[in-house]
Amino acid sequence: HGHIKKIKASNSTNDALDIDFSNISIDNLIITNSGNDCVDLSFGSYQFNNVEIDFCGDKGISVGERSKLFSNLSFIKNTDIGIAVKDSSIAKLKNANFDNVKTCFAAYKKKQEFNGGKIKVKKTECLNYDKKTDIDIFSEITHN
Repeated sequence: HGHIKKIKASNSTNDALDIDFSNISIDNLIITNSGNDCVDLSFGSYQFNNVEIDFCGDKGISVGERSKLFSNLSFIKNTDIGIAVKDSSIAKLKNANFDNVKTCFAAYKKKQEFNGGKIKVKKTECLNYDKKTDIDIFSEITHN
């Protein structure tokens, strides 16, 4: 449990930030050049106020295994998937901005023991992408 003012990570071989089983709020999160996911969240509740993510090997933010993510402002670029929400997780996003991604939003069921993922976004801008959304039959993506 706790509050972190700033996390800055760069040039990670694998996941840059991997947080499990936590209740954490982060004011400023800056991640660049990660070999895999820039942010990987599992089994917890997370609040991010300002997120800047650039050059991720796989996902900008991965939310899984019954996690909840609340994000106010996110800038995610140069990654395969901007935000992936899976396995009974929920992401509520106020303002999500993507540039040069293969997929902006992905929601799906990966593990048999869980349901799908849910993404609720108020405002989004997605530039230079292949697919805006990738969703399976167990999941939901809504834009307000």
